[in-house]
Amino acid sequence: MTTSAVEAPNSAYPDLEKRLETYLRRVYCLKEIDTTNGYDPHEVEYFGVLSLNDVRAPRRKLWYMYYATTDQLDKTVDQIHRKYGQKNMYDLFRKPVYTGVGMRSRVKNHFKGLKWHVKGNILEAPPESSYNDEKVINTITDLYQDERRKYYDYLMSRSNYFKSYNFLHMNA
Repeated sequence: MTTSAVEAPNSAYPDLEKRLETYLRRVYCLKEIDTTNGYDPHEVEYFGVLSLNDVRAPRRKLWYMYYATTDQLDKTVDQIHRKYGQKNMYDLFRKPVYTGVGMRSRVKNHFKGLKWHVKGNILEAPPESSYNDEKVINTITDLYQDERRKYYDYLMSRSNYFKSYNFLHMNA
């Protein structure tokens, strides 16, 4: 029970929830929970994909993968734009991820399995491939959802383990 989630802004008894929580913690011998959030928004990593048009070879299908923390994101994208030319590329995909390196390796391994040319951060579809920007985005979105599902399943398994552990010790 947290007081911020339960407490109404215009409550007649503003400290009632706090007192009730304190009482229940004493009755059930529970320790106080530190509810401060250690979340730092500057440490969030983003993974993105840019569509790259090669002016010298317009039939080539290229995509550039990048990842960076929130505070380094603009700087990273600007460096990529300076290297390849801003009018030759545009942003297709950008999402927050648990680890940018992990997502990059997952995408690289998937496209290597499709026999694409993968070098560094650049993905290049074979000349006879039917892949376009939309198919690449759909594929990367599916990989992103799989990655999120993997972490969700892990957290749920740990939660279920602790629930069963607490249930067994409370009934013992």
